[in-house]
Amino acid sequence: MSNDNANAGSNSSFSHAFLPGLILGLIIGAVAGAFLPDFLGGTKIPVNPNSQVTPGTGSSRDRGDDMTPEELLDEAQQQAEDLADDLEEGADDAAEDLQQNLPTDPPSDG
Repeated sequence: MSNDNANAGSNSSFSHAFLPGLILGLIIGAVAGAFLPDFLGGTKIPVNPNSQVTPGTGSSRDRGDDMTPEELLDEAQQQAEDLADDLEEGADDAAEDLQQNLPTDPPSDG
């Protein structure tokens, strides 16, 4: 009898703590996996092989050479903060959805 009660308690904590955390982790991981490589990889502009301009001969405006290292760091920090805000909003929305969709009664054993 005591084993049945112990299993019911662990099953309840499993379904109320681990599963929502797992689902939330998968959602955050999917969002991060979709957006982070694009932000970390930089811009990848395809080069037209028929163009007269060879790669690497763009103006300083194209490469960002007119920006000081401090300005580049500030811009990168701003982009990282924007990404973190987007991820936080997505996580909050996912957590609200999970809380609204979770059953309030524990599952019955029979």
